[in-house]
Amino acid sequence: MAVLECKGLACAYDGKLVIKGVTFAIGAGETVALLGPNGSGKSTLLKACSKTHPYRAGSLRLGADEITNLEHQEVARRASFVPQEEPATFPFKVRDVVAMGRLSLSKGLFDTPEDIKAAEDAMNFTDCLELAERPMTQLSGGERQRVLIARAVAQGAPLMLLDEPTSHLDVGHQLALIKLLRNMASSGTALLTAIHDLNTAPLLADRAILLRDGGIALDGSVEEILRSPSLDETYGVEFQRIEMPSGRLLVIPR
Repeated sequence: MAVLECKGLACAYDGKLVIKGVTFAIGAGETVALLGPNGSGKSTLLKACSKTHPYRAGSLRLGADEITNLEHQEVARRASFVPQEEPATFPFKVRDVVAMGRLSLSKGLFDTPEDIKAAEDAMNFTDCLELAERPMTQLSGGERQRVLIARAVAQGAPLMLLDEPTSHLDVGHQLALIKLLRNMASSGTALLTAIHDLNTAPLLADRAILLRDGGIALDGSVEEILRSPSLDETYGVEFQRIEMPSGRLLVIPR
């Protein structure tokens, strides 16, 4: 059974369709990159899959159930969401923010020994344990991003949705995050990741979905899509393809 399945999905903002006729499914342990230019619908699709934006038509299932039939707490048990940005409005400690990922699972106020251990494991896993006692308002953008990912890890859902997860990270932490996400996938977590940097896609995912004007232009292996003329058409750019000695493919605008 797919952990996520969309059929003919349509979403709108202010009455204007931004996602239309989108159909795909993701299985356990599968890594999928969402590609497409700004305004193609990547973030809207992720929000629909986390039940933070309603859809107008079609079907969206988490496991065996239509998402509209699930309470938000049950959605959180099945899918975690890492936004591109989340303003640090209140000075919550990092430890408490990560522990909030346990809210859908905990029988108490996410302070059971199991919850505390899960939060600490998640912080250690994402290299932010040293930030545990720091308030979120005093962190850099990259540090906050690692904390948001740790919160999603602590949530322990079978599907993780990520919106540009590497955008605020330095190169070292980008590579560490890629390794972390790959390890999660090898343990069975399905990943759907919106990616802005096309050359990061092969590192993070095996499969890609290319969005254009709110619909799917291509769905296939990352390399297949990076090599396709549809990539140039979608972005309105002529790309040069460079084969590295390692076999990795790079795409660079001419």
